[in-house]
Amino acid sequence: MRNKKQISLLILGMMIGIVITIIMVSNYSKVQSFEQQRKSILEKRDELIAQKVKDGEYKCCIEPACTMCFMGNWLWDDGICRCDDMIAAGEFDKVCPQCQRGIEEGQCKSTDQSFCEIDLNGNKVD
Repeated sequence: MRNKKQISLLILGMMIGIVITIIMVSNYSKVQSFEQQRKSILEKRDELIAQKVKDGEYKCCIEPACTMCFMGNWLWDDGICRCDDMIAAGEFDKVCPQCQRGIEEGQCKSTDQSFCEIDLNGNKVD
């Protein structure tokens, strides 16, 4: 009788262990790695910027569009970009550093392509 009780407890313990293992494995597969989470967040950010561009709320002057303005790390903190407007107004000091770097690297896509031929000091580039 004692052996039956021990065997029953052993079987019960093994079953509980198996159930716990299955639960842990199934939950582990649902957890994303840091890189997967980061990729997902950046993709969502890019989708939001693309939607703002489409809606006319994000007037960036480089391609691909800057992220600095969207993240609120420049003059605007409501997720918009007005760097293209600043170039058109001749206010080159208000163009975000990411756009400035993009323009210098030839990524300019201003609505008026003649602005792409102006350096950030307002001088015509040959």
